This record gives sequence, C-alpha cells and structure tokens, in this order.
Amino acid sequence: MRPVRCLFIHSVLPRLTFFVSFFVALVLTACGGLRFPEFAPVLPNPSLRQDTPTLAALLLTPAPTQTPPPTSPASEASPTPTFGLPLPEPTCSATPLWGLGDVWQNESVRTRLGCPVGEQNGIQGEELYFQSGAHMLWRPDVNLIYVLFDYPWKPEGWGAFADTFQASDPDIDPTIVEPTPLAGPGGAIYSQPSGRFGKLWRENSWLRERLGWARVPYDGEGHAVSSVGFDGVVQDFEHGTLLWNGTVCFVLRSDDMSWDMY
Repeated sequence: MRPVRCLFIHSVLPRLTFFVSFFVALVLTACGGLRFPEFAPVLPNPSLRQDTPTLAALLLTPAPTQTPPPTSPASEASPTPTFGLPLPEPTCSATPLWGLGDVWQNESVRTRLGCPVGEQNGIQGEELYFQSGAHMLWRPDVNLIYVLFDYPWKPEGWGAFADTFQASDPDIDPTIVEPTPLAGPGGAIYSQPSGRFGKLWRENSWLRERLGWARVPYDGEGHAVSSVGFDGVVQDFEHGTLLWNGTVCFVLRSDDMSWDMY
C-alpha cells in the first residue's frame, strides 16, 4: 500500500503546482491593470476674478456707522414761536382798582402781568437812588428790597432781595472810605448807604460794585437823610408786581425780569 500512495502524490503534485502558478499569474496580471485615479492640478484662470476674504480686516478696522437722528412721532407737534404775536387777554375773576387798576388797564401791562393773585396792600416803604442810576425800593409787607438796575430798556432788569435789617444792626461801616465828597451831575452828593439799604449794599460785594455809591437824599427842609419814605400801594400778579410809591407806578415783570414806570 505504501508504494501506491507515493505514486499518487507524485502524479497529482505537478498538476496542483501548475494550477497554483497559473492562478497567481492571473491575479498579478489583473492587478497590474488596476490604477488609482490621478487628480490633475487645477491651474488658476487669469480671466476669472478671485475674491479674497477680508473678514479679518473688517474686524480690525470696522467701518464707521451713522445712527440716524430720532424722528419725533407725528402726534408730537413742534412748538410754534410766538414772538411778535399778541398775547391772549387774561380772564380774571377780579381786577385791580384805583391807580393800579388804571395802569393794569394798559394792554401791554395787562397781557404781560396776567391776573391778580392777591389784594392791594398799602405800605409805608422807602427808596434810594444810586450812582449807577439803580433804584432800591423797600417793600415791608413781605420784607423784600427790590433793586431796579439802571433803566428799564437796559438788559440788567431787576432783582428781589430779602430784608434782614434789625434795629440792633450798625447803621454804617466806618471802615469803608467814603468819597470826599463825590459830586455828581446836578450837584448830587454820594456816600455810603445806611440802614437796611446799607446792610444789603455792604454784605453783597457784587451788588455794591454794580450800584456804586448811594445818592444822598434830602428832606423837605434840606437835611440829608438815609432814604426817602413813601406811602404807597402794592399788588402781586401772575407774572409780576405793581408798586406805586405815591408818584409813579413801577411795573415789575417776572417773565423776563424787565421793569417799567408809569
């Protein structure tokens, strides 16, 4: 039995080797025909525009933007200037009487001051003129001193200052050097004001420089006095005050701080 098996192996082995060799050669031949795809480089076409991203540049240097101004709603109408237009007539439940009423009936006074906001009060006040042409008026019912600067057509206007004068206060300041004497137009003599007007004048340096020295008044007998007293009437209005000193009526307007005389 052993010689037969050897004979079988020797007869089959050459054929098996032939088929294996043939199969290997077939595989190699087939693989040789296989090729991987080749990607040819794409050359830039000079005729086509190449856009370069500029995001970084934009982030570094942002372009300025303008915010449009806010627009008012159509329901909010712009105020119409009323310069030069006549003011409406005030509708008052009461009107001033006598001399103050005569001045208030003037249209330019009535439309500017409006209606009375208090009763007429009789007062025993004082007044004094100064070197600059300004005028001080004392209103005792409310402890105010009105200062009417220069003339009514000048822009300085008027102001109201609290009257803090007490009977124990010194009448003048002896350290203030007075003129020796200082004569003005018409022979008027000027000096340091005294009393309540002097206290306000001394304690307010701006007011003192603006007013200058007080013009010395004289009584009916020719004696120098500190101020001139008057028995007058005063009344307040919506936009100002009327004050009568027995001779003229002063119109003090609070809308533009102007004043006038009638």
